[in-house]
Amino acid sequence: MTTSTPAWAPHDEALRYETAYGQLRRELLDDTIAPGTRMREVELADRLQVSRTPVREALRRLESDGFVQRTSTGGLVATPTGPDDLGDIGLLRVEIDGLAARLAAARGSEADWERVFALVDQLREAPDDATMAHVHRNLHREIYAIGFSPRMAAFFNAHLLPYIEDAVNVGPGYQSDPEGAYRQHLALVRALSSGDVERAVAASRTHAESGVRYAKTRTQVAEGSSARRDAELEATS
Repeated sequence: MTTSTPAWAPHDEALRYETAYGQLRRELLDDTIAPGTRMREVELADRLQVSRTPVREALRRLESDGFVQRTSTGGLVATPTGPDDLGDIGLLRVEIDGLAARLAAARGSEADWERVFALVDQLREAPDDATMAHVHRNLHREIYAIGFSPRMAAFFNAHLLPYIEDAVNVGPGYQSDPEGAYRQHLALVRALSSGDVERAVAASRTHAESGVRYAKTRTQVAEGSSARRDAELEATS
């Protein structure tokens, strides 16, 4: 007797929900979905090519996270941004990374740093930007795991870092060269593992600040390109 494989399983819906949530969060962070935009469930489901259920769950989570907010009429809109959201997020990243470096420099064991150096080596071997971004994310999360307690590291990894990492790319991940990424992070990890707390903090803050500057430059370039396209369209209309 043979049995057929069901066309749908519960984990399929969970995967669609995670995919919808991740896609919408990225679009909200990089202003692909502009602040104040109405978040209509039917339209989003159609665009993402999923049913309304995962979109509904994604919107509930985005509302809980503060990315969207409910209006007086009961609808959802993309949460308005402040005068320097990227700058504020960048400052948060610099301060958190500095604290992680201070704690990790004092608490890290030789085995801990061997794991981090192995991740640094993987940056050098990354075949593409996606792989490099993945290794880079794991590298910084490993530093957090060394510095913070397991509960605090889990909190940062689950709730804070996904938001910061999507908004502020601290390091490689966008048309970067593996060798440059390797050298940059090798210098950082050497400072963190040196046992010199002040050296570790200074290196970590400098590393994070360079990422914030890069993120701001990338945003300004994107905004300039968008403005030029709008002007060209207006001139030809």
